[in-house]
Amino acid sequence: MVSPVDAGERAKQERRRQILAAAKAVFADAGYHGASIHAIIERAQIARGTFYLYFESKAAVFDSILDQALADLRARIHRIDVDDPGAQAPQVQLRTQVVATLEYIVKDRALATMLLSAGNTPDVEAAARIEQFYGEIRDLLRRALESGLEIGLLRKCHPGLVSAALLGLIRGVIEELVREDNELSVEQVVDELLMVALRGVLK
Repeated sequence: MVSPVDAGERAKQERRRQILAAAKAVFADAGYHGASIHAIIERAQIARGTFYLYFESKAAVFDSILDQALADLRARIHRIDVDDPGAQAPQVQLRTQVVATLEYIVKDRALATMLLSAGNTPDVEAAARIEQFYGEIRDLLRRALESGLEIGLLRKCHPGLVSAALLGLIRGVIEELVREDNELSVEQVVDELLMVALRGVLK
């Protein structure tokens, strides 16, 4: 039997998810600058007071979306296992992680659109927060490259420079994948991405 406390906590978590989903859609449609708390509460179909029970401002809900996205992306990126004899080949592990990462972003079209457009906002704080988000993604890529160098999967390269180049390439690929007329699957795109991006650094 579910206790009233557990049921209440689940209801709070679901309401928070509801607000975050509505906010993502509003940010995707209107951009950060054009988005408003009024639009978010209308999309979420909640009272203004309910919004403020969970978030103190538009910036706070924006930050929460980015924090959750970063946590979800980190959960999909792991160190390549070369010690377990039963592990898949490193290239297969790498492909699996890239597919999982792109699928996560592309399946959430509102998040993808928000990430692609929010950096163009005239709001200095929001632009800085998006830059921080991409900086952390770039750092994840850099650490992954350093790991690849350690295990001998990659040729000698400059991880910082290559991670910046990969991030730009990935952003372009996401932009292509979320286009309404895109007919390519994530797996097709990943195969091409790995061919283009990594052929220059794989041994």
